[in-house]
Formats: sequence, C-alpha cells, structure tokens
Amino acid sequence: MRKYIQNATIVTMDAALGIVQGSILIENGIIQEVFLDPQSMEVSCAEIIDGSSMIVIPGMTNAHYHSYSNLLKGTTSNLPLELWSLFSVAYGYSLDDQDMELAVLLGVIEMIRSGITCCIDHFPHHQRIEAALRAYEQSGMRVGFAPMMHDVPDDCFLSVQLPQNIKKQFHSANQRTIEEIKDIYMSLVKQWHRKNGRISILLGPNAPQRCSSEMLKMCKKLSEDEGLYVHTHLLETKIQKLAGDHQFSKGIIGWLEEHGLVSKKLSAAHSIWLEDSEIAYLVENGVTFVHNPASNMILGSGKAPLNKFLLLDGNVALGTDASNCGISHNMFEIMRLAVMIHRLEETNYEKWPQPEHVFKMATIGGAKALGDDGRRGKIKKGFIADLVLINKNSTVFSGIHDLVSQLVFYENGSDINYVMIDGNWILKDGKITTFCEEEVIKKAQERFEDISERFQHALRLAVEAKPFFEKVIYSCYQP
Repeated sequence: MRKYIQNATIVTMDAALGIVQGSILIENGIIQEVFLDPQSMEVSCAEIIDGSSMIVIPGMTNAHYHSYSNLLKGTTSNLPLELWSLFSVAYGYSLDDQDMELAVLLGVIEMIRSGITCCIDHFPHHQRIEAALRAYEQSGMRVGFAPMMHDVPDDCFLSVQLPQNIKKQFHSANQRTIEEIKDIYMSLVKQWHRKNGRISILLGPNAPQRCSSEMLKMCKKLSEDEGLYVHTHLLETKIQKLAGDHQFSKGIIGWLEEHGLVSKKLSAAHSIWLEDSEIAYLVENGVTFVHNPASNMILGSGKAPLNKFLLLDGNVALGTDASNCGISHNMFEIMRLAVMIHRLEETNYEKWPQPEHVFKMATIGGAKALGDDGRRGKIKKGFIADLVLINKNSTVFSGIHDLVSQLVFYENGSDINYVMIDGNWILKDGKITTFCEEEVIKKAQERFEDISERFQHALRLAVEAKPFFEKVIYSCYQP
C-alpha cells in the first residue's frame, strides 16, 4: 500500500540533502522518493499523512541490548560487572517461555515509543530462543538476534578458586557443546534468518575470553559460510584487560585477531579498556564500537574512549544494554549521556562530541553494525521505510534553532506519535498496532510474584559464589 507523508520537516541523514521540508512516498516498505516541493506534488495513495506539524527522522538502532532483562528492573545493580553477572545470570535462568515473550514485548514497547525500530538482542538463554523470536515476529520490530556462545566460565578465566560443590553447579548449568551450539545456529539460519525481512541471525560470542579456540573457530566458519555478522562484549572491565593480557600472548584483541574475527562484520559492545594501538587496529578493519554509556557508569566499568574512536573516524553505534544495569531503553537518554560524559575528559572544547555525532551513531552507525548501511539509517530514495514521526507542536520545538541539538538534548520520546517499520505502522496515533500493550503489562504484573519466588531459589548459588569472586576482584584493584 502506498503511503505519502506530506510537507514534513525531514532529518534525512543524507549529506546531500540534510534537513529539508518535503514529502516522502513509500511503497512496498521502501522509500520511493523524497520530494522537496511538496505543494506541487499530486500523488495517488491509499494513505496520505499530513506532516505539516511533524518532524520525520530515520528509525534508530539499539545496537546492544538484552531482552530478558526487562523483567529485572529494580534487581541487583549496585555491583561491578563480574559480581553483577552472577545475579543477572541467576535471574535470567529463572524465566520460562511466557516470561521471555513478555520480556521481549515489554522492551519493544519502550523502544518503539522512543523511536528505536531495530535492536541487536545479545541473547544468553538458548532454551528460550523460540519464545523470544515468536514475540519479535508478532511485534513487527526489526531485530538482529545474537544467541550467545561461550564455553569458558568466568571463574576459569579469572582464576577464581571456587569450592568444588559450587564449581560443579556453575559448570553444569545449561552447558552446551560446540557441536550443539553450531546445530542451534544452523537451525536458526534455516528457520529465522531474514524472515519477513526483519529478523536477522547474528553470531554472539559472549566475550572473546569466554570462548575457547575451538568455539571461535566455529564462529568464524559460520560467519564465512552463512554470511553472518558477529556481536560480542569486548574489554568491558579493567580485570578483563589484566587477565586477558596475562592469559593471551597478544591480549584479548590478539585472541580475536588470531581467529580471524576482526572485520567489518564485528560489532563490539563496551570496548572500554583498549590501548591506542588496538583502537587504531580495530578501526582500520572496520569494526563497529557499540557505546553503552549508562551501563558503563552503573556497573562502574569505566568510560569508553569515544573521542579516540571519533578522531579516527571509526563507526560507532549506541546501546542501552540490560534493564538491570542500564536505564530505560530510550535512545534519546543514551544520546544525551554520550554527549555529556565525554566532555568531562576533554579540556579542548573544540574536540567535544556534538549532538550530530551521537545522532549519527543512533541512526547510520547502528544500521552499519548490522551490515544495513545503504539500506537503513537515512531517509533517502531506495532505503527501507523505517521512520519515526515526532510532533513538533511541543515545548521542545517551540522555536527551532538547531533541530538535531534539540532532539538530542530535549526530546524524550513523548512527542512520538507514529513509528513505521518496513512501511507498516507499528505505532499509530500513539497506539501500538501489532499487540495489546496494556495486556502485556497486565500479564507481567500478574506473574510478578511467581517470578520473584523463582528468583529467590536461583539466587542461592550467586550468593554462595560472590565472596570468592570478590576476593579476586579486590586483589586485582589493590594498589
């Protein structure tokens, strides 16, 4: 069905066009034309939208995200990553299929309402994959779905001396062989990859140090054979850097390099504890850095060297990470944080990140992380019609001096009334069209007590293991 958004303010993200007053013709999910003289165009369409009071931006990409965590708001978030993970894993493995479907849809609600049309879901729970994908299919959301792979537990990598009874439980929980993980991926590629044009399967190493050489070799081969992109956590904490330099002859980056995974197909979340030479090497090879400013601060992991990525013209995307180590899945909040915190470290104000930098990360940078540059991230003829329509009759836009700056510093998603994915309305007149938002929230509330009871049982192992991880962490950070 042809749709025509008429006489809107369009933030095209196309260098040749910039911000224009014009109209957008959409057919079969594709932008057919961007007209710059809207008053003279007469287009026969099934649906014409008056855009005179609207700003249209490209749909944004949340390039690092964990859907399961949407049921974990308010749980443990006052610990560093290695301790936090003990609890987050326990919470996550307590969830059943229905919980996971609700978790996915709760995240979709937050993301759609803040202008996010695509996410990379780094998904750790293999037994819940089908439930999650069914929910994504129902929602109409675009997703790069990256089931995690790992076979080296943190206690092994960090040399944590766990008692045998705790160690046995840790190593037996949901452990899969490399062949089993490969079979999961092959099945997903066959059944879900490129399904409806919205669901893509990515390879998801949990982190390089959590994968054996055999696991990373399997990852590389699947990437080559099936053309799959790769998404991973990378050097998120100082202890990972120290232990990685000790364990691998060329550090964790060298471990990735040794297995042929450093390429434009790789997106690396966090990327905090990198040396300058490693940053240059990754940029040179086209790796996308996924910046997660909220979770980096909440878990005390450190501050990513964003200014260095930008100086070298590296591709940067943005992520909200997990609900229990981040804030809401609101890309406007993440853009604001990314602009502000990196001004603190730079005394030369001419080198400060600017609103246009982070807006590019949220649109073009995120699309590139999935190999969709040239297809998404801009409002341009031939691009996919993933669009966000923002009401400009609000206090944010009572006077427009610098539109991108005002979007980044003042918008919060409350002015978004329409969201389109693949040319279809997912949010229309402020209402989600693909599922009942109120019903999802109600079901989640009804299941809360049962979920909480399951959490308490699962947390026992995390509580028992915590002192042994603490000992290693404290020794690492002692002067």
